[in-house]
Amino acid sequence: MLFTTSWDDGYALDLKLASLLDRYRCKGTFYVCPALQNSRQMLSEEEIRALAVRHEIGAHSLTHPKLTLVSQDAARREISGSKEWVERVTGRPCTMFCYPKGRWNDSVRALVQEAGFLGARSTQAWKFSATDPFTLPMSMQVMPFPVRGSFRPLWKFLLDPFCAFRIHWSALNALGIPLIARSSWLRLAIACFEHAKNSDAQFFHLYGHSHELERFHLWEPLEAFLAYVAQSNVRCVTNGELVEELREKRA
Repeated sequence: MLFTTSWDDGYALDLKLASLLDRYRCKGTFYVCPALQNSRQMLSEEEIRALAVRHEIGAHSLTHPKLTLVSQDAARREISGSKEWVERVTGRPCTMFCYPKGRWNDSVRALVQEAGFLGARSTQAWKFSATDPFTLPMSMQVMPFPVRGSFRPLWKFLLDPFCAFRIHWSALNALGIPLIARSSWLRLAIACFEHAKNSDAQFFHLYGHSHELERFHLWEPLEAFLAYVAQSNVRCVTNGELVEELREKRA
């Protein structure tokens, strides 16, 4: 089975994340955007170049809009412009794109292909195989689980503290994930990883945002999971390498 990870937006904390991946010989695809996101410190161009030596850098648009809500010309500029920007910064080909906020449709998908990308990642979750390289899904997200990660606004927490547990209940039932494994993110990640291995899945694709790892204190469970993966018989690849292998199998 192949193991791949992807991380969105291009936060400065991605450097800490990359070091953690290196420690366990995992590969990451970092989808970067030049625009400020969530009032967080972003990677500088120099830092992106340094990151590109060790991991894959993908494009994530120029200003992070919902591409399905802008004009076709604007979407084309966002998509092709981000490819050109990443290639200028890194001095390397940029073959992977990530749809901002996971929003795409047939028109947006066609623009990504037109721009010369070889694949694009979506935010469709709980998937362990793919047929379309331009709607590459992910297996699970690093997120607060089972309790909502933020107490702000307070009314949301009080009304629905187990939001993540509720939203993903049906999907986890379909996978046959036992109830005890849903008691923490780490237990859930290990159970889903084992499900993928035992079902002879194509891949396990972990996705997240480094600023959420910091905000919700998820560094420790992530490291424990990467250590678990490192002891398993899987091959670590970037999103781009995964797409290449999927294309070869389809040919």
